[in-house]
Amino acid sequence: MRALRFSKPGEPLDVLRLDEVPTPEPGRGEVRVRITHRPINPSDLLTIRGVYPIQPSLPGSPGLEGVGVIDAVGEGVTTLTRGQRVISIAGLPGTWAEQLVIPAERALPVPDAVSDQVAAQVLVNPVTAWAMLHDELALAEGDWLLQTAASSTLGHLVIQLARHRRIRTINVVRRRAQVQSLLDAGGDAVVCTEDEPLVERVRAITGGKGVRGAIDAVSGPQAGEVARCLAPAGIMLTMGVLGGATLGPIDAGDLLFKSATIRGFWLTNWFMKQTPESVGRALTEVLTLLATGVMKPAVEAEYDLADFRAAIAHAERPGRNGKVLLKG
Repeated sequence: MRALRFSKPGEPLDVLRLDEVPTPEPGRGEVRVRITHRPINPSDLLTIRGVYPIQPSLPGSPGLEGVGVIDAVGEGVTTLTRGQRVISIAGLPGTWAEQLVIPAERALPVPDAVSDQVAAQVLVNPVTAWAMLHDELALAEGDWLLQTAASSTLGHLVIQLARHRRIRTINVVRRRAQVQSLLDAGGDAVVCTEDEPLVERVRAITGGKGVRGAIDAVSGPQAGEVARCLAPAGIMLTMGVLGGATLGPIDAGDLLFKSATIRGFWLTNWFMKQTPESVGRALTEVLTLLATGVMKPAVEAEYDLADFRAAIAHAERPGRNGKVLLKG
């Protein structure tokens, strides 16, 4: 089978290669999935660079997400059959290969109403949006939610889910060209930091009250401005480092006198602290939201595994309007 692999950490275009490797065989309690589609996520590229907390044994393949069809079933597996379309919820790298062996209980069947392109993206961005709005932020109908990097795939999903729950969104972007697309997508307000000061605009939008929740994927100096936008008892989740590995500076008074909270969010930790029943309910609800079109993760381009160089360059290009997928 074909597999994209790397033997040492480094820049993806320098260390990644397409290899022919033996086809794996499922053991007892396992299934083999013929992966057809997988997204290029920032976490995958960080894995190749050696700075993501979850690493494969090297040489190995990156990729935490993917959809495919079961083509072999190990001994003792009775709940799944060959030909079933599933996603991997194993949480281990390896989907950037044509075939992947996973425990049967970590293969989740996908409804027919969910396309391969959407199913390939279920585990990271849709579940992240759901977990943050459902579990991590205590938001009620009519509350304001601020998010940075709002033009990302995750940002669009947050807008869609927030509208479904009647939560109002303030969407922060750096470039003027991104404003109208976010308004068209259903964002209630957009702040372009290229043109206007963030804190003053948020105060004007919220009537001076601030936001009850904030999702910051940028960090760096902008994180301090986001913290200043919090309402009393507001919560800010930091879940990315696009603008730097440090936060702020953050004014202690914004936390002290508002009783505001800043904490990190990493989806892997969220999964680890949930019961299997809670994870099952979350995944079932997310799949329902995807099947009914409430959440619509976009795809901008698809590339064969052999064209990985062009695919990665495309995935790292600013201003995309959807995920880049690897097929084959």
